[in-house]
Amino acid sequence: MSKIAKLLTNFDPRAGIANLGLAGYGTYMLSAIASIPQIVRRRNLQPVDKAMSGRTTHYKFAGKPFVFDCGYCDRVLQENSYGFGIVREIYLRNVYFRHLPANAAAGVRTVLDLGANRGAFSAMMTTCAQTIVAVEAQPQYGAVIRHNLELNQFSNYKIEQVLVGAQGILGGSGYPQKTIDEILDAHQIEQVDLVKMDIEGSEFALFGQADWLRRVRMMAMEIHPQFGDPREIEAILKQRGFTTLAADEEMALQSDPRNATFMYAWRQ
Repeated sequence: MSKIAKLLTNFDPRAGIANLGLAGYGTYMLSAIASIPQIVRRRNLQPVDKAMSGRTTHYKFAGKPFVFDCGYCDRVLQENSYGFGIVREIYLRNVYFRHLPANAAAGVRTVLDLGANRGAFSAMMTTCAQTIVAVEAQPQYGAVIRHNLELNQFSNYKIEQVLVGAQGILGGSGYPQKTIDEILDAHQIEQVDLVKMDIEGSEFALFGQADWLRRVRMMAMEIHPQFGDPREIEAILKQRGFTTLAADEEMALQSDPRNATFMYAWRQ
């Protein structure tokens, strides 16, 4: 049942129409229907993502338009996943803003995008932010992040091709490393309004030395419990004066952070 519940969060018509527009959502649904045999066989939505590659580039966040070029990402990267899969996760399922306070984006001026990947979240944040720092350790993503931000005619961004934290999927990769304090200092950012984090398990080491939290107002992160205990992160956030919420893969709130896939934190 949980897999079905998660699947359905990808097809909410309200989120779909708000983000893709009526025509874009119609194209998405028709692609999904046409892909049903492959979806059943593969047990994931990658066939839909492949079908949608390059078919949508214009989206909206909180009613404001922005651009994310899935087709370009897929052509350049040639990976086993597709850019539209990130569109589903970040734009349609709304995994990073869903459980932050209402209208949280309205006050966001500085964004630290940790684990920027193709730049989908950073592209969305061009609708409200004045400064964006996209941090992505894997060098192949630098060009597509730059492409997507510049498509939005957004110039006040920096790309840091470094690893923050340690261990996790990228642990031992040999990528250059920086601390969050070093990144913020390098770009003369004293306080950051929003940290988005998806660093594949490196978050547990990052929170092991958490003085950088003094410079953060709000945070939304993906949690990878196979690399550590989410209760430790929750405890550190609460000690630092944050209100926290945890949600599972279906975006349902969880009282026990050990069941969390996502965690949200903000200062009152």
